[in-house]
Amino acid sequence: MNKVVLIFTLLFSAVFHTNGAIPNPDIVLGSISGRVIDNVQKQPVSYAAIVIKRAPDNTTITGGITNEDGTFQIKKLPEGSYIVEVQFIGFKTHTRQITLSKNNRNPDLGVISLEIEAEELSGVEVVAERTTIEQRIDRKVVNVGKDLTTAGATASDIMNNIPSVNVDQQTGQLTMRGNSNVRVMIDGKLSNVPVAQLLRQIPSTSIKSIELITNPSAKYNPDGMSGIINIILHKNSNNGFNGNLN
Repeated sequence: MNKVVLIFTLLFSAVFHTNGAIPNPDIVLGSISGRVIDNVQKQPVSYAAIVIKRAPDNTTITGGITNEDGTFQIKKLPEGSYIVEVQFIGFKTHTRQITLSKNNRNPDLGVISLEIEAEELSGVEVVAERTTIEQRIDRKVVNVGKDLTTAGATASDIMNNIPSVNVDQQTGQLTMRGNSNVRVMIDGKLSNVPVAQLLRQIPSTSIKSIELITNPSAKYNPDGMSGIINIILHKNSNNGFNGNLN
């Protein structure tokens, strides 16, 4: 009977020693807790990041996030000096250093108030060119800007984005209000180039405005016509003098 008890005692001691079940009384495990709010409305900051770093080498050890009420608790921290960082988008990072010891195992950081990170930006001047439509007595004027409404490489692409005007992508035929009997002019002058070819030759960047004349006057000979489209181009002007010498 004594031999059985002795063998059992030796086996129990060996297993107990192998598994390391004997705790080290010198190891101190503690936790860090607190509550995070914003400094303006004094409301809890939910899901803010809590980063625990070892001091003084700033090595990240562990971390967590705040609860819906802004509270947090980071557990199972051995004794030592730590740097606690509280981070949240739109707020300045709050940093605090704390030491865990036998006499201070579960320190409470209390209420941490995060400051809103506001940066003063220099003045910015925004200049935009947007397509506008002017309704006049006898015509509609489309001032071509640089927006998506008139996006395209040629005049043919711009025409497809103007109300009541359509260009067939296959044949290049131009129609206005469903009628193909349309006269196209460049700066008030007629061109001998076919309409489909003319619209493909004019780059969109050179167009200043497009006039849709739905009620032409008698000088345009409007018999049987649905209207006139007058494409006005940008004028290139160079400052200086010119002349001729004979």
